[in-house]
Amino acid sequence: MNPDLAPSPRRVALWAAAQGWYVHPLAPGSKVPVRGCDRCSAGSKERPNPQHVPHDGHGCECIAAGRPCHGVLAATTDPDRIASWWARTPAAGVGVAAGPSGLVIFDVDCHSGQPPEDPAELLPGVDLPNDIHPGSIIDGRDTLALLVEARRAALPGCGPETLTVRTPSGGVHYWFRAPAGTAWRPLAGALGWQLDVRAGSSYAVAPGTVTRSGTYTALGDCRTVAELPVWLARDLDRSGHRVRPERPRTVLPWRTRSMGSGYAAAAVEAELRAVAEAQPGTRNATLNRASFNLGTLCAAGRLDRGQLADVLLDAARHGGLSHREAEAAIRSGLTAGERNPRTHAGAAA
Repeated sequence: MNPDLAPSPRRVALWAAAQGWYVHPLAPGSKVPVRGCDRCSAGSKERPNPQHVPHDGHGCECIAAGRPCHGVLAATTDPDRIASWWARTPAAGVGVAAGPSGLVIFDVDCHSGQPPEDPAELLPGVDLPNDIHPGSIIDGRDTLALLVEARRAALPGCGPETLTVRTPSGGVHYWFRAPAGTAWRPLAGALGWQLDVRAGSSYAVAPGTVTRSGTYTALGDCRTVAELPVWLARDLDRSGHRVRPERPRTVLPWRTRSMGSGYAAAAVEAELRAVAEAQPGTRNATLNRASFNLGTLCAAGRLDRGQLADVLLDAARHGGLSHREAEAAIRSGLTAGERNPRTHAGAAA
């Protein structure tokens, strides 16, 4: 079904839900989610709502009762609930919850305003050409063109197709699937000037939705969503949009109190932790480096080689290395370190 040809927002919502996207209604003519009851709306500065009760949306009674409230928190793919919501408010627009739907919507703005005076601030962290002509950057579309040029890449229209939506302001939303096992967050402007991301707890307006500013219109014929391009995922990861779970700090299964004191004990603790927490592909190199560093303290008479070899082996096996490969790395690292004894000044606490 083509949502642009749908005769009603209800059909747009049901079409989106059929794609596996979680939807919620928007107040008619706007981009703001509807509220379930008077207690959920604060009103405006000019006309505050006296019945408003501040509360955490996660515990909102409206959501528990199946009413559309707090936007993304109430979003659903249940066709019966969707039909009920839009029967109650037929003119409501359609919001699509990005995170629950597994979507990353790349939002290219077309707003008025002055770009940064320093071209380096257009796309922080991206090497840009030195011949950017003053006045050539008008809005987010130009910023995106610079990014695509710098990455020698292509966005839909010049490569793999994906759902692309023109906003009433003239901007563009590129809809992508989040790669399996990844989570993303919205950070306005983190990637570049007038480049935003709808992900996680944010939402996008479905194509076919009409607001007072105009209609969200799907461009071209594609109505499917491609996976987030690798090159763009890397840039969004670099700019902090990817959510990475915090790794729990490793509980070391050994004691270092008997391994010297002061600087020496701290050095042993730090190196053992680095070995135990090393990522796949770096474990052997990390172990060799730690063995070398601690070997320099052995040569200076501050640590016992036998004890060091034992705790390094424990840390390496804890981190995933086999006994055999760990022993070889420890032996060579300690031996090399002992040839370069750390001076007393270098080992001062």
